Formats: sequence, C-alpha cells, structure tokens
Amino acid sequence: MFDEKVVVRFKDGTTLRGFGDNFMPGDAEILVQDLDDHLHTVVLGDVKLVCFVREFTAEDHNGHETFGRLIYQPVPGRTVEITFRDGERLQGVTTLSTKPTSGFFVTPLNPHSNNVHIFVNSDEILSFRFLS
Repeated sequence: MFDEKVVVRFKDGTTLRGFGDNFMPGDAEILVQDLDDHLHTVVLGDVKLVCFVREFTAEDHNGHETFGRLIYQPVPGRTVEITFRDGERLQGVTTLSTKPTSGFFVTPLNPHSNNVHIFVNSDEILSFRFLS
C-alpha cells in the first residue's frame, strides 16, 4: 500500500516501524502501515521524528542489520546541529535559512546512514544551530 520504509519515534519514547508515503511538513497527520499490516493514523504533533530508512533496525532482521550499496549525492542546503529535549543530537543538511518554527526535513551527513531523510518536529528541539 505504501512505498517508503519509516520509523516513527514518538515524544513519549515509543517507536512505530512500518510503511508510509512522503508527506509535507505542514501536514497534520500521516498514515503508517505497521509490520503486522495494521494501519495507524500518526499525528505529526505527537512525534519527535519520522525517519525514512533504507532498512528497519537490526532487531527486525534477527540481529543482521543490512545496508545496500549506497551512491551518495550531496544535498544542497546548510549544515545544522539539533539537540532534542531528551538530549539526543542530530547533524544534517536542511534547506532552511532561519531557525524552524514548524516541522522540517533534514538529510543526515553520513552517506552510509540508514536514514535517507528525517522529519523533525520543531516542538521537540532544545537547541538548533547552523554549522555552515
């Protein structure tokens, strides 16, 4: 039903793995079909991040995390460092030119990252700074 592998990390620390579609940061909610084929309506205001991934985590693959051969294409934008309310830090590239006031997308700096791109809920940000 859906084309993209996603891992949704909620504000309360829970995680939902499944399949969804691309969405715009202004959308209020998205649909995710979990790995057991149940459909979930995910309110973006309830999430910390939505990661679009190449593969699900190691625990979903019996301890064998796999990565395909990656071709890295640099993404235009500015490098940022984000610190979340829970202390987690994320560095990546975004097309933003100012500090975000709503949700936005970040592309990881590591070309071998399992994350292709990440939606960040700006309500969960403790600090945000441009590195470039």
